[in-house]
Amino acid sequence: MIDNAKERNKWKVRITACINSSDLVSRPVSKCMAEVVGGILSSGSLQLSKISRCLKEPTRLHHTMKRLSRMLGTHSEITWAAETLLLNTIAPKVTQNMVLAIDPGDLNRAGSNKSEGLCQVRDGNKGDIVNGYPLISVVARCAKTKTTLPLLTRLLSSRRGGYKSENTDIMQTMERVQRHIECEPLWVIDRGGDRSRLWDFWIKGDWKIVVRAMNQRYWTWRGGFGTAQQIAKQLPLKHRGKLKPNSRESVRFGMTTVTLKEHPESRLSMIVVRHGKQQPLVLVSTQRVRGRRQGERLIQAYISRWAVEEGYRFSKQGFDLEKVQARKLSTLQNLVALATLAWGLLAQHQQDGKRLIIKAQRQKENKPLVFPFYTLLMGWQRLFIGAKSLFYDWWRKPKPKDSPMGDLFDNSDELSPC
Repeated sequence: MIDNAKERNKWKVRITACINSSDLVSRPVSKCMAEVVGGILSSGSLQLSKISRCLKEPTRLHHTMKRLSRMLGTHSEITWAAETLLLNTIAPKVTQNMVLAIDPGDLNRAGSNKSEGLCQVRDGNKGDIVNGYPLISVVARCAKTKTTLPLLTRLLSSRRGGYKSENTDIMQTMERVQRHIECEPLWVIDRGGDRSRLWDFWIKGDWKIVVRAMNQRYWTWRGGFGTAQQIAKQLPLKHRGKLKPNSRESVRFGMTTVTLKEHPESRLSMIVVRHGKQQPLVLVSTQRVRGRRQGERLIQAYISRWAVEEGYRFSKQGFDLEKVQARKLSTLQNLVALATLAWGLLAQHQQDGKRLIIKAQRQKENKPLVFPFYTLLMGWQRLFIGAKSLFYDWWRKPKPKDSPMGDLFDNSDELSPC
């Protein structure tokens, strides 16, 4: 029990040190951020009722929920502060060998018709158009060390003030992340990024990008024009490579040079990968590919983008993102940003979090952790389940005990007689 108390104090110090490391927000707001981050990790949920219950304050649960709801709803700067803290902490750890995966997602809010700023989104699981909010997430992934670092997750709305388009949101998100990164890593985006507006932005800004091409545009190739699948049928696949660094199976792929009609002077590299019985995988990159190894690296870089999909799954399953009950847009944005900050805290200490892994009592002890955050989160919850309180004893001094009535007459003999 003493060891558990020491370990809990270490993690609480890490939370407070991370949030109080800069003067981005006032002290009451920073306390609220630390409480919500600790409550998210301890409860595994973004519901204010479960977060308040895990704080274990000696007050009524309704009062704690009301206080957190008021702070999250009125202080919209929490989102900006949480993003800045996460980028200042995680961005220096991004190296040139890592891949930055960016992907638009969605938050299904079909059962909440009175939420503020509700808009129409496409549900990625079912493919239906439902009420909800668009999400944008950026995750860094290293294929060799299998390290995943969350950098940013934003909840947006097309009905908010100053909204322009989804393309603008993607470009602004990439610029905000790149400003905090010293190197120039490779960016990877799925087929949803094959848009003319984004290609203009990437080519003019000399971005290092890999995009999965859709079959909805014509590329200039060998003096003619063709769609991605038309080029894939005619291109000879002369090379063999692996989809993953440690994979035993190899795939056939070919490389060629294409251009866009809008940018005939900018030469792009197209890689066609034949895998299984599915349609060939067609990738287009602003990087020049001059050999088999460079082509194989770009293929493996695109496969590494699964980390952003797993990040969405972790947010929705590990933190119950789709079960959040808040209706105010600023509250939802603050909760998503703080949940990403909580995920970043686990990612920052995923190498030295052996205590949490032991607490989780994993069944497969001999196999390495590919995506360790489910195990780390379970270990955190089991470690803090025996805590008397989370932060209440740290920030609020206990009230002095009232003296009994008998103490009034203990010194009666010292009183002077009448």
